[in-house]
Amino acid sequence: MKRLTHILISLVYFSSFYLGASSTLQLVTLEYPPYIEHHNDKISGVAVELVKEIFAELKQPISIQVLPWARALNNIQHGRSDAIFTAFKNQEREQFADYSQQVLFTQNISLITLIDSELSSIDFFQRDLSSLSICVVNRVSYGKRMDDLLDTGVFKVIFKRNKTEDCAHLVRAKRADVWVNNEFGARSIMVRNGLDQSLKILVPSLEATPSYIAFSKLRQHHDLKNEFDAELAAMKRDGRYQALIERYFDSLRVEPSGE
Repeated sequence: MKRLTHILISLVYFSSFYLGASSTLQLVTLEYPPYIEHHNDKISGVAVELVKEIFAELKQPISIQVLPWARALNNIQHGRSDAIFTAFKNQEREQFADYSQQVLFTQNISLITLIDSELSSIDFFQRDLSSLSICVVNRVSYGKRMDDLLDTGVFKVIFKRNKTEDCAHLVRAKRADVWVNNEFGARSIMVRNGLDQSLKILVPSLEATPSYIAFSKLRQHHDLKNEFDAELAAMKRDGRYQALIERYFDSLRVEPSGE
C-alpha cells in the first residue's frame, strides 16, 4: 500500500511538473518578411505582432521559434511544438494540424522575374512551362494551382531552397527564370537586398490565398484555438486588426534625416 501511495504521489508530481513546463505555448514559424522577420535574435513582423497581441489578450504566454519550414511542419506533425503560423491549408497538413477558422492574412501569390523579362502572369497557367526554371521554398504551399504544377514536374528545373532570399538571388544571377512568393514578402526582400531595380513583381498575382495559425492535433488545443478565433474575429470587427497592420508598416518607414 505504501509503495502504491508513493507511485501515485510521484505521478502527481511529474504530471504537475509537465503541465507547468507546458504553460508557455511553443509556436514555430518561417522567416517570411514582412510577416515574420528574424534579425540579431529578434523576431518581429506584422504576423508576429498580431499573434502576440491575440495571445496577450488571452493571457497565454508564448514563445516563438523561427525554423526552416519543413522542420517547423515536422514539429507540428509530431507534437514537438504547439502551433505554426502563417500556414496555408491543404489536405496533407489537415491530417495533423487543427486550423483556425479565422484567416490571419490573405496573401497574394505572385511571380518575380528579372526586370526586363517578358514573362506574363496573365496566361501563366495556360502556357508551356517546360523551358522555365523556377525557385520555391522547401515545403511551402503556394495555393492549389501552383502546388499542382510543382508536383507534376512541368518545369525545366525546380530549385528548392530553405530561405526566400536565396530565390531572389538565383533570379538575379539568371540561374532561375522566375521565383514564386508572397507579394509583400517579395517586395520586402527586394528592397532590403537592393534588388528592387533588378527584379519586378508581375501583375496580376496568380491567386489570393488565405493563411492561418494551425495547432498540433497531438497537443489537443481545440479550446484554445476557439478562443484565438473569437479574439481575432473581434479585432476585425472593432478595427484593431487593420490598425495593427497600418501601425506596423508605418514603423518600417525611414524617417528623413534632419541634417
